[in-house]
Order: sequence, then C-alpha cells, then structure tokens
Amino acid sequence: MPGSTFRRLRHYVPYAWKAAALHRPGPLIYGLAITDRCNLSCEGCRLASAGRPDMTWSQAADAMARALARGCRDLYLTGGEPTIWRDGARSMEDLVVEAYRLGFFHVQVYTNGLQGLRTSADLVWVSMDGLPETFAARRGPWFDDVERAVRAREHPRVAVIYTIDRRTAAGIEPFLRWVRDTAFPVMGVMFYFHTPYYGRDGLFIPRDERAGIIDELLGHIRAGLPVLNTRSALRALRSDSWARPLGFTWVADVEGEWACCRASAAPGNVCADCGYASCAELTETLRLRPSAVMGMLRYW
Repeated sequence: MPGSTFRRLRHYVPYAWKAAALHRPGPLIYGLAITDRCNLSCEGCRLASAGRPDMTWSQAADAMARALARGCRDLYLTGGEPTIWRDGARSMEDLVVEAYRLGFFHVQVYTNGLQGLRTSADLVWVSMDGLPETFAARRGPWFDDVERAVRAREHPRVAVIYTIDRRTAAGIEPFLRWVRDTAFPVMGVMFYFHTPYYGRDGLFIPRDERAGIIDELLGHIRAGLPVLNTRSALRALRSDSWARPLGFTWVADVEGEWACCRASAAPGNVCADCGYASCAELTETLRLRPSAVMGMLRYW
C-alpha cells in the first residue's frame, strides 16, 4: 500500500527544495501505456489502429522497478483503455497492487469509465467531454453508461478530464453546471486542450483562441464552478510560459520510453501545441505558485 506520511515527506520535501531552489528536479512521475487497444473509437485518436501489442506483465513490472530505482514515486496507468489490459489471468488491478508493493506512493488511472471504476489506485480520471450531444460527437453514444459508472461510487476519488476542441468548447459551462447541479460525485473537472499528435487537424484550437477559453475557465473558477485547473497553471497556459517537454516525467509502452509523453519525439513540434494542462500544473507547482501547490495537494 502507499507509503506512510513520514516516508512521503522524507521524499517530497528534499525533492521540492531541489526543484524550486536549485532548479534540479529529479525523476518523479512515470506512466505506463499498457495497451493501445480501446473499447471506443474517438474522433482525433488513432492509437487503437496502431497495431502495437500490449505490454506484458514482465515488461510492465520491470519498467516500474526501473522507474522506482531512478527515483520516481508517482505512477499512472493509461492506454488506449487500460482497464481492458490482460496478460493471462492478470489485469490492470494486479499492476496497481504491484506498484504499491514496489514502493510507489501514488497510482492514478486514466479511463473512459465503461468498464467500471473499481480499483485500489488512489485516483481515477474519467474522460467526459461535455453533455450527451457534445460527448457523442467525439466519443460516441456512451454518456449514460459513463455517468452510471461514476454514480455507482465504486471509487471514492474520481475526477473528470474534459478535452477542449472545436466540437467541445461550447459545452464547457453547461457541463460544469450539470456537474454542480446534479451533485455528480467527482472531485471536479480538469480541462485539457486537444493536442495534435498527428498534425494540426479540424479539432485543433490555436493559442490565440485558447486564450479566450482560458479566460472563460478563470471566470468559472471565480464563480465557484468545479474547475480543477488552478489559476496559476491556466495563466501559464495562456502566456505559454511553461517549459516542455518536462524533464521529470516519463512514459513507457511496449516499444520504449519517452520524456513527458509518447508524442514528444514525433516529427514536427507537438510540444509547441501541447494541451496537457496537468503538465502546466506540475511546472507551476515546482515553481511553488500557491494555487498550484494547493491544487496538487488535492491529489496527494
């Protein structure tokens, strides 16, 4: 199970000092894309058609052990859809248990929610890009199924990831009000922008247009709507004042390992158009921006 509070503090306090004061952040976060397979076919995503095999249990366990030895203490599992991963009798939950056994302090899972949310991971992130009509345009007619999975309360700590693109941008405020007014049992909603892994496409929103949407999000925070993005990280996104790729997080799949995300080594300059707001949250936390630090404590 996760480390004691003392063990965590013994690790994170010196880490924060080196990162903030000495500007030398070491390894912290490791991701495993354990499968590219998915039970959805979302617009803008081609992973399921890539044809790569799943990671095996041995590959995933060895990658976790190596990451821990380098100093990483936070792990996330993603895909594809990680909940459909299998290696013989082993499932994603076995990887979560193994991560804690090895010594990771936190484990998070990114899922579409269709397989349920039962896991011993610390936190489950569920993708929901708007209310039914908006959701269906991007992910298909599965909104009600995902809503039922979240309301089943199989996990005590669930948060939503909402990806903003040309189809979903208009649905931000209605979705936030629905989350609040229906007492949807989540911590809140983290907003990403569509990242054009395969080149700029019809979903992509350029930086100058993102600025207005970010101002809208800042207004929703002031209005008390359940936005998880912090003010400081949103301002960094707006001004493009955060460095990437990040030098303290890696992700691995069956083919290898990459700094920050699997698109960081792709042709072109995907990093310039990055919409991963969580990365801005991390950079602002390591700069000790108060709102980002307080926001990060919600997950740890």
